[in-house]
This record gives sequence, structure tokens and C-alpha cells, in this order.
Amino acid sequence: MRAISIVLAGAVLATVGGCSSLVGPGDDLSRRVDYLRQDIQDLTAQQKQLAKEVEALRAQVGSAPPQAPAQASAPAAAVPMEEASPRVEIQNLATDPASLYKTAFDLMEAGKYTEAERSFADFIRRFPQSDLADNAQYWIGECLYSEKNYQDAEKAFEAVSEHFPFGNKVSDAMYKQAVCQIQLGLKPQAEATIRKLTENFPDSEAAAKAKSLHPAP
Repeated sequence: MRAISIVLAGAVLATVGGCSSLVGPGDDLSRRVDYLRQDIQDLTAQQKQLAKEVEALRAQVGSAPPQAPAQASAPAAAVPMEEASPRVEIQNLATDPASLYKTAFDLMEAGKYTEAERSFADFIRRFPQSDLADNAQYWIGECLYSEKNYQDAEKAFEAVSEHFPFGNKVSDAMYKQAVCQIQLGLKPQAEATIRKLTENFPDSEAAAKAKSLHPAP
């Protein structure tokens, strides 16, 4: 667990230096750093839960009844690889989410936004039930926004509330969706998004910032 936290913490601290290109209108860089730190806490909690499941699986493997003795003529090498190495698969299960998430952040902080988008999308595809799946979707939107691809970014931010309505990134995603709509000249849509944001999340920082947005006529 400690190793995973240290690895992700390194990614967060490094991102502080490279996140300035991701800052959109009215965004607070320190708030983004807080988001990344929260990501570490969330992922660490998931890893602890996975570790418990790993230990349970190992206990099952260790307590399994012994197999009947093989015939003398059957060589030991005849045992299938998937039966011979369950421990390797279990270890990969426990470490893969952290590895994928860190890879995506490394790409994003390096300005390789297209590759980062693919990595975040791969994380969502492989771990759709992760508490960080909505975070990954949000950062896809930020990568697209940094590329000034406001049309696709608007769709990516909208996907956060559509697919992860109970996630912790919904209000921020709605704010950035409105920003993208303003950039695209979609005044009615931006006003509707801002209204929905302020109604559904009246006490959020995103709602407070959204009140200062003024879609062009």
C-alpha cells in the first residue's frame, strides 16, 4: 500500500509543475492539486480493499484439497500455466489500477494529451466500478480542453454527469461543460447548464464560479 501511495504522490507533486496548461477560465491551480491528492486517498482505499480480497483468495488457494496423485507417467510440466501461477494473477489484479492511473497522469503532465486521453479511457474501460472512474472521465475533458478541442471536451464533461451521476466530479464537470459551451458560442445551452449546476449543487465552488460566467449574446 505504501509503495502505491508514494508512487501516486510523486505523480501529484510533479503535476503541480505541469498543470498550469490545464487551467481554464477561473480555475484555481491549488484546488486541482487538492483533487489529485484526493485521488490518491481514494485509490489507496481501493488498494486496501483489494489487498483484503487478495488475502482471501490466497487463503482459498492454500486451503484447497490436494489433487489426486498424478500417474507416474505424467510429467510435472503437464500442469497448465494458469493453474500453476495463481499468485501472479492476483498480484497483477491488485497493482494494475494504480499503474494505469499513474500512467495517464504522467502523460497528461508531459503534455501528451491524446495519449493521456486514451490511458484514462482504458482505465474507465477496465475499472468502470472504480471510485476514480469519474475522475478519469473528468480529466479526459481537461485534456481535450487543453487542446482547445472544445466540442469534444464539452461532450467529455457531459459524460461525467451522465455516466457517474453520484461521483464527486459532477459539479466541476458541469462548470467546465458550460465554459466549453461559451467557447463554442452556445449561449442557450451554457445558460441551461449553469442553471442546472446552481440548482443541483448550490453550495459547491463550481456553482459559485459559474455565477460569474456571462455567455456572449
